Amino acid sequence: MINKIRQTREKLSSSQNAELQEWRAKFNALANDIMTEKHIDLNSVFSIPQNQDELLEQLSELEKCLNSFRPFSVGHMRILQEQYDTEYTYESNRIEGNTLSYQETDLVVNKGMTIGGKPLKDHLEAINHQEAIAFIRSLASDETPFGESELLKLHSIILQGIDRENAGAYRTVRVRIKGSEHIFPNPVKVPELMDGYFAFYEAEKDRLHPVQLAALMHAKLVKIHPFIDGNGRTARLVMNLMLLRAGYPITIIAAENTSRAAYYDALEKFDHDETATDFERFIAENVRRWCLTYLDLFASDIGADRQDKGYYFFQKIQSKIG
Repeated sequence: MINKIRQTREKLSSSQNAELQEWRAKFNALANDIMTEKHIDLNSVFSIPQNQDELLEQLSELEKCLNSFRPFSVGHMRILQEQYDTEYTYESNRIEGNTLSYQETDLVVNKGMTIGGKPLKDHLEAINHQEAIAFIRSLASDETPFGESELLKLHSIILQGIDRENAGAYRTVRVRIKGSEHIFPNPVKVPELMDGYFAFYEAEKDRLHPVQLAALMHAKLVKIHPFIDGNGRTARLVMNLMLLRAGYPITIIAAENTSRAAYYDALEKFDHDETATDFERFIAENVRRWCLTYLDLFASDIGADRQDKGYYFFQKIQSKIG
């Protein structure tokens, strides 16, 4: 979900409020007209730029659109949070081979149930990942600096109850990924490489576009592979911490074959050449997708306490809704 705290929006004038209500009504009419060519599709309204710099500019605009709906309804966000956090846990664990279905993940993390015939490890991975999401959200909310202690705490949550010896600790042995010929750095080099990782973050956190920073913090962590297990999940959580702090929604990378193959392919290209931008592009496109998902939800919200929100967003698309 979206955690970054923003300043209170300026109060709308009476004429702006009238415009907003007119735009809202038109948007909802078109959104409901799903069987005709008049149906509004935000993916078409915000067509995806082919140029990477232009895509980052669009993401900045989409973040402003999301910001125009703040402050978010606590009740509404709680419902969305339960739904999308469960989806995030399911997809992130599935990428790593967890066998729980989406429905089973929901039962485990939201209902406290156990699934017959499924390994204890799969249950713990789901519970731990859900707790890790709450942890990065708390870090994003209180603006806690991101450093080694936060990363190790995050990793310790991922492996708690699964591998107590290695939870929250850098690896001391070599690791390899099954089916891959890639050899990760010698464990002796890991502390030094991680010092460089955090130095990169400090040097670039205020210079790079936040989505680019999030992608690079993810890719660089995977390349170092500092932990004996849980590197992928931890890297995706670090990425989403960066996104949350910048006002973007948690971005879920789907585990279905096409998405997973594209994800791994882009990571491998980065591993061979850190100047390759395939992974940055992959992450940017996924962030865009989730921005549009949330904008569609917020724009369609007809709650009485939300009717004065979204002026910037509706102003941006008003030419598309007539």
